[in-house]
Amino acid sequence: MSLDRQEILRRFEVWLDSVLGAEEPPQGLPAELLSSLMAEPQAVNDGRSDLYSMWAAVTALTQEVRLQGRSFKQLSESLAPIGTLAPQLPQMHREAQEVARREMLDVLLDLRDRLAGGLERVRTSQEKMEDSLRSRWTVRLLARHRAFRQASENLAALEEGYQMCMERLEDALAQFDVRKIACDGQPFDPKSMHAVDVEETDQEAEGTVLEVYRAGYEWKGEVHRPAQVKVARRPTPIFAGGNEKNE
Repeated sequence: MSLDRQEILRRFEVWLDSVLGAEEPPQGLPAELLSSLMAEPQAVNDGRSDLYSMWAAVTALTQEVRLQGRSFKQLSESLAPIGTLAPQLPQMHREAQEVARREMLDVLLDLRDRLAGGLERVRTSQEKMEDSLRSRWTVRLLARHRAFRQASENLAALEEGYQMCMERLEDALAQFDVRKIACDGQPFDPKSMHAVDVEETDQEAEGTVLEVYRAGYEWKGEVHRPAQVKVARRPTPIFAGGNEKNE
């Protein structure tokens, strides 16, 4: 029985040496304990195993387990707030998508405004050219000139290109459920319009939209960008003596 016990202790010591031999010394142990562990085992007179070395190795292993347990606890405490956010992640994801889509929609609407402005300028140039051809006989002569004809063809091609881009962009906005707010000739609606200009006139009812400076749009049934419009107002009557009085 004594030999079996010694053999078990010897094998356990060999196993500890093989496990702990390749590891770095654990932090927090006294220097003398580490030096004793690293020293060569001393021979004993009675032929028994070095129980002190085995006890020191077990103590070091226990200390290492404690340090790892402390590190795991700190890691768990650091990750605890993430666990509380887990139920909110789907809502946060949807809100982030909503913000990204609104920003992209603003970019598309700005592009649409720029294309509309370019198309309007091209058409204005074409109208001026046509008016010149109808009003001046000298320009009629220039109409036969190659450069003049080329300029007219370039304007026509430019108008067609702008129109194609506008139609494609309008289709893309419609796919995103974006609708243009009807304003021209409609009564002023403060929820979907901003009055940036007022014109006194008796040709239209008061509060009628006379001109749209910037188109407004609805997205998913809600106003995404209000329109900027000019609104009609009744003229202020002027009475005798130069005094003005509102009706």
